[in-house]
Amino acid sequence: MDGSTPRASRLPAIGVIAGAAALVAALTTAVFLIRAGGDPADAATWPITWELRSSDNGSLFQFLQDAVAGRPLDWRFSPQVYVFPELPLSALAFAVAGGSVYGYYLVVAASANALMFLAILALARVLFPADRPVQSVLRAGIATLPLLALPLIGTSWIFSFHLAPTYYLGMYAALIVSPVVVLARTRGVRIALAGALALTAASNPLALLFAAPGTAIALVLLVIRRGSRAALRPVALVGGMLAVTLVLRVLMTPLQGTSPFTYVDAGVFARRLAAIGPYYGYQMRDAAAGLLIPLGIALAILCLVVAGLAAGVWLRARTPDPRLLAVVLLGTVPLGGLAATYLMMITHYYYFWPVLVLPFVLVLLAVPRVALPSVLAGGAAGLLAIAIVTGLTTNLATASRFFGYRGDEMACIDAAVPGQTGYATFSDARRLSLTSRTGVRLIQVVADGTPSNWLANTATPRTVTGTFFYVNGYGDERELDEQGMRDRFGPPDREVGCSDRQRILIYDDPEKIALITRFYAETRAHPR
Repeated sequence: MDGSTPRASRLPAIGVIAGAAALVAALTTAVFLIRAGGDPADAATWPITWELRSSDNGSLFQFLQDAVAGRPLDWRFSPQVYVFPELPLSALAFAVAGGSVYGYYLVVAASANALMFLAILALARVLFPADRPVQSVLRAGIATLPLLALPLIGTSWIFSFHLAPTYYLGMYAALIVSPVVVLARTRGVRIALAGALALTAASNPLALLFAAPGTAIALVLLVIRRGSRAALRPVALVGGMLAVTLVLRVLMTPLQGTSPFTYVDAGVFARRLAAIGPYYGYQMRDAAAGLLIPLGIALAILCLVVAGLAAGVWLRARTPDPRLLAVVLLGTVPLGGLAATYLMMITHYYYFWPVLVLPFVLVLLAVPRVALPSVLAGGAAGLLAIAIVTGLTTNLATASRFFGYRGDEMACIDAAVPGQTGYATFSDARRLSLTSRTGVRLIQVVADGTPSNWLANTATPRTVTGTFFYVNGYGDERELDEQGMRDRFGPPDREVGCSDRQRILIYDDPEKIALITRFYAETRAHPR
């Protein structure tokens, strides 16, 4: 047989995979635009209510703005520094969108879902090796349907977290791909995936926490049934990956705004736990979320049951299949990972995607081979029906509500101080200037007015002087200490009220601006 034949035989499969990934990206674009065309006041319009208004989602965009503009870079992120794969993906989206924040969010969502599809496909190939390539694509397509349908349904932002330009994408993709590192057929693929996972885990350490219980149980089961010698290779692979992850994380330490261990606080943990009930109580008031959240919990329990059954089969079978251990790992992720966050005292409803959404993916991945075409056809019809109900024929025509969206706060700031630079607290600084039409920039500070190093370029307050302070009594954090600003820099030369509790303190006097310049040049940044 000619040596070129195997490569030639793979070309059609590669074309099918590329075409399927492109289709997922196109469908995600449609989903995004359907939701974007909704009422901006409706929480279901997540491209506005989540993407544009979340203080976390714009950080990488603003990092890229600074990089392209040639500004000094001294960025600090959260303990999840999301360097990989989020930053390369964001750079691609930034370039494709031409620097438009609206296009950026759209391209990130489409690319992220395509990447998730490819991760699911890689998992399908190792869990169902008897499938032909087209069958694997069908299986991965079925498992990807929830990632397309759920963002169309209800008002819970958790359903669309995998489309956001933050650490969520890397964490979720790492959890899905993790079994492939051990089960891949060739050493080169295993090493390449292990390197990519190490880089992802170093960027997104929360992924390690969710994967840890299932991984530990799988390794224990391997030792029990096969002995320590048989476990050497997978243990060495996992251990080596963790060692590389640790080294990479140390190298990334300058990028984190604070240590991950600052999250481990009993008081903060108690407040987070207390917030979960009211948050989901509010979410359950939405009819669709009220159905899907309990269903996600039921599927998470089912995943754990299946993991237990797989462990039992592994221990009893005459020649146990290594894929059973992958089922144990994946099935343990939703509730085992949740338990791990509880033990580490960092549980937060923001982390519930693996608990409430991943189970949909895992259950659909197990569709019997004979049913793949009919299930995909039914799923596609269901997706179309959901799209029609949620605005396919109406919202697409009004997608301009998203493109060019600017809230009342930013309109007020643009009118009062067009093109100027000012200071605001965390959420305001991160989100408002994204949609400025005059080039307003907001430097992030904490409530007492000192610089912040949480999701911020800490070089900016040292190198750029602001001329106004935005005081927001309706913000997500404690509002800026207006009296402290007056005591430190003198009374503002002008004031503009945007509402009864939202004011812009504007400084025009050169002497006062010199005081502002000196203060921020000399004051060290503090965590959020």
